[in-house]
Amino acid sequence: MIQALPVTEHSVEVEADFWLPFFAHAQRLPIHEAIFAGRPTVRISRSWLRSENLNSEVRAAATILWGYPKGARGARHSHWLANLAQIAEAADTRDLCWADYYQKLHAIGELGIPTISKLAYCFSQKFQGHPALILDQRILAVLSSGRWSDLVGLHNINYVTASAHYVDYLALLAGIAVLGSFSSEQLEFFLFTHGNSF
Repeated sequence: MIQALPVTEHSVEVEADFWLPFFAHAQRLPIHEAIFAGRPTVRISRSWLRSENLNSEVRAAATILWGYPKGARGARHSHWLANLAQIAEAADTRDLCWADYYQKLHAIGELGIPTISKLAYCFSQKFQGHPALILDQRILAVLSSGRWSDLVGLHNINYVTASAHYVDYLALLAGIAVLGSFSSEQLEFFLFTHGNSF
């Protein structure tokens, strides 16, 4: 089942009108236009987010829209768009260890492990040789549930400790993926979509 998951086509539909005032307030209307191109909605997929022809600000903004199509809690998305240039530059920084990468983005403000891991994934970062994967609240819930014996090494992980164990998460999923002949990206997506279903 995991091998068959079309993870790169995982997509969400986003409405232009919802996001327009936030981009306008942040003075980022050209980025809004680059994403929506005059269309009322767009479907943003993982493959599009990781395509090589996106500039860093468009990629960062589209990652936010993909991760939070209806906006983040407390309108944090307004803060993120206001600091989009800083976020994009930090997200695209290469050759940092995970701790430095996380701290660089976390210092911008109101960015936690779910958003930072989404950015690292969409910017095709690697840490200790492992491709970045998303670690959001849904996956944290699966890991902490203890329902998957192969993931027992991460059952004590939670939102507070997630950044400290992120590289362990990447390494564990990479090891399982090799044994199962699928990608760690497919395994991450399986945990997101079906991790609590079995």
